[in-house]
Amino acid sequence: MRVAVLVLVVSVSLTEARCVPTSSPQCYKNSTKPDEDFICEWDERNPEKSQTHILHIWDTVKNSFRTHVKCSKPAQAYLHLEELGTPSRKTDIWVQTQVGNLTCNSSKTSVILECMVKYSKPQIIRMKRSAGILNITLDKPTDNKGAIYEIRWRKRDSEWQNTTFETKDSTIKDFHILHLQNRTIYQIQLRRQAILRSHPCKDSLHALWSDWSQMVDVPSEIRRRPVIRCVEKNPENGTRDIHLSWDAPLPEESVGGVKYILKLLDWPCHKTKKKKQTTNQTYNTSITYSEARISIIARNKVGHSPERHIFIPALKHLNYCNSDMPSNIPKADNNTCLEWYKLEDGETRPKTVNSSNNILLKDIKNEVDHFVRHYYFLHIKRNKQYQTVVMCPFYSKQKAPINGPANVNISDITHESAVVHWLSIPVVEQQGFLQHYVIWISGQGNTKFHQVPANKTSFLIKDLHPGVSYTVSISGRTEAGNGPNSTVNFETHSKEMGTATQSLLTE
Repeated sequence: MRVAVLVLVVSVSLTEARCVPTSSPQCYKNSTKPDEDFICEWDERNPEKSQTHILHIWDTVKNSFRTHVKCSKPAQAYLHLEELGTPSRKTDIWVQTQVGNLTCNSSKTSVILECMVKYSKPQIIRMKRSAGILNITLDKPTDNKGAIYEIRWRKRDSEWQNTTFETKDSTIKDFHILHLQNRTIYQIQLRRQAILRSHPCKDSLHALWSDWSQMVDVPSEIRRRPVIRCVEKNPENGTRDIHLSWDAPLPEESVGGVKYILKLLDWPCHKTKKKKQTTNQTYNTSITYSEARISIIARNKVGHSPERHIFIPALKHLNYCNSDMPSNIPKADNNTCLEWYKLEDGETRPKTVNSSNNILLKDIKNEVDHFVRHYYFLHIKRNKQYQTVVMCPFYSKQKAPINGPANVNISDITHESAVVHWLSIPVVEQQGFLQHYVIWISGQGNTKFHQVPANKTSFLIKDLHPGVSYTVSISGRTEAGNGPNSTVNFETHSKEMGTATQSLLTE
């Protein structure tokens, strides 16, 4: 009989050892809101796959069960507020595990459920680092209450340092300032805890710390503007291909990744710059023959570099229309852009530049100042690419030049020839397109007339007579007529002097 009982006890003990209780359950809600339900969690320790759990809630004041919850998910159960009654009374909680026909219970936890609050782990929304100070912006708990935070930080592969701070209610975000060494990479993490103000929770240790936030690398601020290289391919068919490349910031500034923000004003009729974002260190784009402006900043987790501005000038201004460029654009729309401005000195683009996608050149010719050179570009958008179809100077009305050429002088005088030189009439004095220079050579009662192309500034006068005084007069001509003359006098050498000079040159 004794042997049989002993065998039975040993058998039962071995069987009961297979039911391993879970850890004590931890029940909490995610905010301090009074109407929020609870979640309970625990660690499973039983190796058996076929096991079930029942969460028991015992009212220690009334000495009765408040509720039993059969768990639908492993190691987790939900407690609905309406099933609990008053959560401000003390409660015992435990988990009963069943394996086959055997049951075992976890140890009990005595809590006031109303005080069991576990916030979600903090989310770092923004960081800004400058002059050894790191400003951290955090999301607010769902109940918009202040919280107790613990923050820990360290240099890479060093010991953690930590401190706590408290935030206020009803702010949009939570903030903290951390002092760090310059030019050093850090790692930080945070967690938070509810501040319990209701009577049963005051001075209690029920409030739980949230999980730690993800560990974040904190780079140094980017101090220098990006160094950019710009390569422009030869313009073709009204388009220029631009290749930009730049260097990454220093290693301590690049930790955690760097993004590059480019702003492009490459279509003159855009009112604002287009924004492009890339993690690459190169960018390719196409622009028109007009001026383009590009800016770039490098952004890391704690801020951005100073802005680098790139100016790509327009192609050199033409003195006359380029007849190879088509101009048969029938109407203005969102795919066209007319750009125009004064070009008084013939070269300098002014600060004030007009642009519109609602008009063409014929619409503005009578609105701009008369007798002043203007310049226009006509751009189109075709297959998502910008293209210049016309670039050309123009006048709304033309006049004869205000002045003649300046610094008219004579050189290389012989007994039968001389060379006359002059300076081009400045564009601001031309008042129209200079067609040519008109030259009159007068001497011995005769006058000869010559026309010299507008791009020339010298002319060889031939078939002169020895020892004769001559007068040379030069004026510029536009379609409206000749401007004032500029005059110079000279005398040819005698024939003997001319022969002597020739002999010296041949010796």
